Amino acid sequence: MKGNKRPYIILSAAMTIDGKIASKTGDIEISDEEDWMAVHKLRTEVDAIMVGKSSIIQDNPKLHIKFYDHKGYYRIVLDSTLSIPIESNVVRYNPEIYPTIIATTENASMERIREFESNNIEVIKSGTGSRVDIIKLMPILYKKGIRRILLEGGGNLNWSFIRDNIVDEIRIFIAPWIVGGKDAVSLVEGEGFAKMIESPRYSLINVTNRNNYVILKYRKMKR
Repeated sequence: MKGNKRPYIILSAAMTIDGKIASKTGDIEISDEEDWMAVHKLRTEVDAIMVGKSSIIQDNPKLHIKFYDHKGYYRIVLDSTLSIPIESNVVRYNPEIYPTIIATTENASMERIREFESNNIEVIKSGTGSRVDIIKLMPILYKKGIRRILLEGGGNLNWSFIRDNIVDEIRIFIAPWIVGGKDAVSLVEGEGFAKMIESPRYSLINVTNRNNYVILKYRKMKR
């Protein structure tokens, strides 16, 4: 139905053989230079890149594009408490090329909203609970002309999208080492499904490898 259209979601991540996207200390240096170039090429093919607030607070990324010519895109941050710093790179770095949208909830402080808006950040309220309602958010983003989103989230954000079955494509870069650790962040965290049959299924559409690294691409199967 027309009002329920949503962007196409591509989940992109680098992980170790044992499925960790960060070590127990938060080290995320998994991709090599060649993979980073591939990721930035993929960024040129979407309308927005999306992360959670933890990525901003911990790593302060610019979420920009290197290596390739491009016209820019939206940076979307899910932040239910509007707790990312105003000094963050997603606020300060090249907003004319990479405009930033912060998705929050109806419970967000109006004072904090005004603070972000005064820094030319668009704030979208979605949901009345403690977390951003991504199902309600998707049609709002679609109406803004955002048709393809690259999800570069942490384990909990990835879980939110997997749980709601709105990840259309997955690109996984697997590095040839094992980091272990119960406190290391996995590709998908959250509550998890109780039964295997509940989980969304994906078809493997491409496999490439080089220097012991493997890149897997999947597309969601229709049920």
